[in-house]
Amino acid sequence: MTSLHLTQSVCNRAIPGDKRYDLRDSFVRGLFLRVEVSGRKTWYLCYRTPSPERRLRNKKLVSAAVVPLEAARRVARDCLAKLFLEGVDPADLLSRRRRAEGLTLGALIEAYEPWVCSHQKSGDVTIRMLRLFTEFMDMPAAALDKAAVERWRTENLGRIRRATINRRVAALQALCAWGVKQGLIEGTPFKLHRLPQTDSRTVTRFLTKDERERLMCELTARENRLGRDYLKPAVILSLNTGIRKGTLLGLKWEDVDFNSRTLTLRAAIMKGGKDAVIPLNKMAYDVLADWRDYSVGAAGFIFPARDGNRRKDTARAFMLVAARARIGNFSWHCLRHDFASQLAMEGVPLHIIQKLLCHGSITMTQRYAHLSPNSLEAAVKLLVH
Repeated sequence: MTSLHLTQSVCNRAIPGDKRYDLRDSFVRGLFLRVEVSGRKTWYLCYRTPSPERRLRNKKLVSAAVVPLEAARRVARDCLAKLFLEGVDPADLLSRRRRAEGLTLGALIEAYEPWVCSHQKSGDVTIRMLRLFTEFMDMPAAALDKAAVERWRTENLGRIRRATINRRVAALQALCAWGVKQGLIEGTPFKLHRLPQTDSRTVTRFLTKDERERLMCELTARENRLGRDYLKPAVILSLNTGIRKGTLLGLKWEDVDFNSRTLTLRAAIMKGGKDAVIPLNKMAYDVLADWRDYSVGAAGFIFPARDGNRRKDTARAFMLVAARARIGNFSWHCLRHDFASQLAMEGVPLHIIQKLLCHGSITMTQRYAHLSPNSLEAAVKLLVH
């Protein structure tokens, strides 16, 4: 059996061979990772049973697919402490714990983290939300029921927006359902109805004519100071297409069709996970055609990072420019609001705006309805009888 100081990356890179093999951790005595020919990885603990037997035993702890290295080490250390100090066989200890209390919510979140981060684009956000349930961290996950979550929700009404409460409760429900499916906790996952979002505010922040001029002037001034870079063309493209920042940063030159003047938004970079094709107006087309000569990167991204790979964010650079332009309360996502708001104010029908924004429902586009000039008055004037 190979003995080495295991790291999570070593565990992740361990590939199946012709025979089953084990990787022993030199950091925690007796802990080892078993890699099956099928590729399944499992944490085991090797120890000698209490006197007078003193038999060598390998006890299966948990699947490595759901519990990372550090969590496995904690479980192993706990078992060994009970063995040496109290003479409790780890097999009996684990069996009693699973029957009596099961995993705490905190431990379940740790087990859930690698899975959700590999299966959801926003997995890290989900984990951060779940860790905000501090009052539930030490309680058994199986004991978390509808009544307990309802009490938490009632206590936080008024302090936290209803939309935020709904998102956090939904993440908690998904966690418990996953735990039941994986066999980590017993029982039936709780289900709670969503709160009506009566406290949600419509956000339609867009640029005034003066703000737009100041923003463009500051972007030009930035290029004069620092040289040509991605920020100005990225802002102009966003203002003229309304695409989300995550989609924008994932765009590649192969997504641009200069002949048909269209932009393909691949499902892999879309929030809704669906392909879409949107038209490019003259300003968006011109800025891409001009930027093509400056954008370099082996990976083919339109707005690559310095190393040529996908750029991670634009927030810091954009907020500095907005501050210099004296534009307050305006984030990158507001460029998308500005695109939709300008169309609505020009009288473009909502269903067209919905398609351009790639909204899944017209309800999401309704926030711009009040900007349409005299839309209600024009409608009633159609009646002549």
